[in-house]
Amino acid sequence: MSKNDQFNASASMLGYLYQIRYGLLLSLKKLAEVADPELINMSIELLDDVSFDKEGVPEDLLQTKFHSKPGNLTNSSPDIWKTIRVWVEAINTGKIELGKVVLTLVTTEALPKKSIAIQLGMGNERDIESALKTMLEISEGENKTNAKGYQAFKTLSKVQKKAFLNSIYMIGASDDLLRIREKMKPIARQSVPNNAADAFINHIEGQWFAWCIDLLSQTPTGVINLGNLQDLIDLIRPQYLSTNLPAEFTDALPDIIDVDGDLRVFIQQLRLFKASKNMLELAIKNYYRAFEQRNKWSKDGLLNPGELGSFDQKLEDNWKEKQSFLELFEIIGTEQEKLVYSAKLYQSCQVDGIEPIRPEFIEGYLSKGSYHILADNLKIGWHPEYKQLVAANEDVA
Repeated sequence: MSKNDQFNASASMLGYLYQIRYGLLLSLKKLAEVADPELINMSIELLDDVSFDKEGVPEDLLQTKFHSKPGNLTNSSPDIWKTIRVWVEAINTGKIELGKVVLTLVTTEALPKKSIAIQLGMGNERDIESALKTMLEISEGENKTNAKGYQAFKTLSKVQKKAFLNSIYMIGASDDLLRIREKMKPIARQSVPNNAADAFINHIEGQWFAWCIDLLSQTPTGVINLGNLQDLIDLIRPQYLSTNLPAEFTDALPDIIDVDGDLRVFIQQLRLFKASKNMLELAIKNYYRAFEQRNKWSKDGLLNPGELGSFDQKLEDNWKEKQSFLELFEIIGTEQEKLVYSAKLYQSCQVDGIEPIRPEFIEGYLSKGSYHILADNLKIGWHPEYKQLVAANEDVA
């Protein structure tokens, strides 16, 4: 692939990402506007770049034009005339009905003063008559790139042309990909605390992109029902409230599980009481899930200052309490008795020592894996002589 081809591919990819992200922003806004989201569908590349219909009847069609460099949407811009052609073809084929649909061109380019784009804009300078006059003149000219757009426009009757332009709105200097993302945050803050807004949007957007990939893979292109988007928000919102946290690693697995070759301290601790291979494998999984989850929460800014430290202290106190009770009733003299004691202490923490980091977070993998994180740092142990034995094993290793 040549360097130019690479740039073209990157521009196309950014254009698709722009469509998808802009479609999500509009969909989130519509949830607050419509009486019943289950009646509204959003589609990408079906009737237009982004379109909305109500029970199958098109209501809003949007052309999105993303440009990585600054520019102006001039009267002869291909973005305008290619869009005109797309919309006129939809009218002529009966896919949309004039007067019942809003047609919007959204571009990252600026709208020059006294231009068609300004005259078809949403501001005080909107002037349908002037725009019509200019477009009639331009469409009589010669321009290879815009020829199909000119011809499409001329197929409309005089009445249709005016109704057509009355349905069109052009929005310039539109937000880039990052700004669109920022505009979702105030919407998110209506559902979750401020510090959780970014992570909440990330979760929604991840599912949204998955849906869009799925609908674009269908022939013809499928739709996303806004009722599903509302259901997703309702489903995940409780995870981002102050009494809970999202459980994102419940079934996650490390890339490699090498039970026999794993020399980490928490594994050595389990070997001290001859833990089975299955127990070692489960410990590796829980360690991974807890470690990754804790890092993800920290990265997403979802944790309060000192919250992980307090949680770990709670687990350590739990371990001490269970250790103290076992020492009251268990005889720990022979090596076999030490092994039995170790296994009981480990089981007690893993089964009965589950602590919620927040009241509504009930996933056990966090506590189970965090015990192993503490054991890996020698903050806790299972064998009565775990510090000496682990140190000896490390020396041998």
